[in-house]
Amino acid sequence: MPDSVEPRPTVLRTFRVRTSNHIGVLARVLAVLAEHGASVGDLRTIFMGPLSRIRDIELGFADPADIEPAARAIDATGEAHVLEIRDEVLDLHAGGKVEVRSRYPITSDADLRRVYTPGVGEVARRIAAEPELADHYTLRANTVAIVSDGTAILGLGNLGPLASLPILEGKAAILAELAGVSGVPLAVDPLAPAELAAAVAAVARGFGLVQLEDIAAPRCFEVEAELRRRGIPVFHDDQHGTAAVVLAAVIGAANAGEKQLANARVGCLGLGAAGSAIAGALMAYLGRPVLGADIDEGALKRFTAAGGIPATLAEVMGTCDLVVATTGKPGLITPEMVRPGQVILALSNPVPEIERDAALAAGAAVATDGRATNNMLAFPGLCRGGLDCGIRQFEAPIFRAAAEAIVASVPAGQLLPAPLDRSVHRRVARAVALAAEREGLATREVPPDYMLDTRG
Repeated sequence: MPDSVEPRPTVLRTFRVRTSNHIGVLARVLAVLAEHGASVGDLRTIFMGPLSRIRDIELGFADPADIEPAARAIDATGEAHVLEIRDEVLDLHAGGKVEVRSRYPITSDADLRRVYTPGVGEVARRIAAEPELADHYTLRANTVAIVSDGTAILGLGNLGPLASLPILEGKAAILAELAGVSGVPLAVDPLAPAELAAAVAAVARGFGLVQLEDIAAPRCFEVEAELRRRGIPVFHDDQHGTAAVVLAAVIGAANAGEKQLANARVGCLGLGAAGSAIAGALMAYLGRPVLGADIDEGALKRFTAAGGIPATLAEVMGTCDLVVATTGKPGLITPEMVRPGQVILALSNPVPEIERDAALAAGAAVATDGRATNNMLAFPGLCRGGLDCGIRQFEAPIFRAAAEAIVASVPAGQLLPAPLDRSVHRRVARAVALAAEREGLATREVPPDYMLDTRG
């Protein structure tokens, strides 16, 4: 791995440390942690006494093997002692991150009769007679199925459906918190693509739309295509959510680098699930082909069939003004490949194709990585807006509208807005619903002031 690529924290721990009340002790503790590869996060003071202090120090380690040696090294200073090492991530996940609750209290027989039998019989009969009433009388219009077979989990590969549940729960928690949407995690066995699509279709009636997650290429393309053929509103977040955010980042990066996208030569390195969708979104936005490189011949064939121009790594780096990399290959782009004034989005996680600072030092006008380009900026608003307009299907104009709403939310001096800024998700939801109406993809209108942010 090139020297420009530094290990990034993948394991989080909290050290509870007692230090003596002498000047410089905390600084020495932090220096010891740095020597053992720890990245320091928050520090919280738990206790202050006349002789000592106790602090919780949040730490990230690239290698779990460094954790115990770091603790022993702190103890060896003679001025500090590690009282406890906690894994707060595992603690948070205990019991799961989401739950289903009743919206109404059930404290009497009268409540029970209204919530369940015999009252539900009348509701069921009405829905049977007019199926569209399900959107009014059930959770369907506010509920998304989040589906994975666990064949492409984050950067960890094929870990299976059960291992996908923490990711699906995390998406559901984000949807609930940022968009008020109920997300239901569905971990499905890795069936043949047609069978997987059939399994999802069999339960899709109970959901307003389907969000696919962590399904490996090329099977993800086949699953999505079959669900679309069956008339089920669906998007694959690893493809389309990512592509919407990257398109927003490309627009912002081009502006920051003083490049006119209309004249810029654009190239994509890596044409898997995310890369192919990014290339498609860029071509739709620019109205012309982009260059694309991948070591997989099947990926190159799909890219060429979609209108792209196949190229090599050297051709993309040597001729393109703006490069988007999603190869999963740390250090693939060396500083020597970077041309002065180039815009580089190296988006692979946890380690990018080239570190941002290394790209800038080599002459890039603008550079960013996957940490700053988070698809969390898109999928809450895509789901909220899609549900509220009763979207029939997600098409390219919908994702473009989401990207433009993200661009419109960028504070001065930044490439993208903060993912926890609630106003971003309201703007994306509004843009999605209005775009669906314009494109004839909505089954119901949203009011003119839908998600209109008047709070400034």
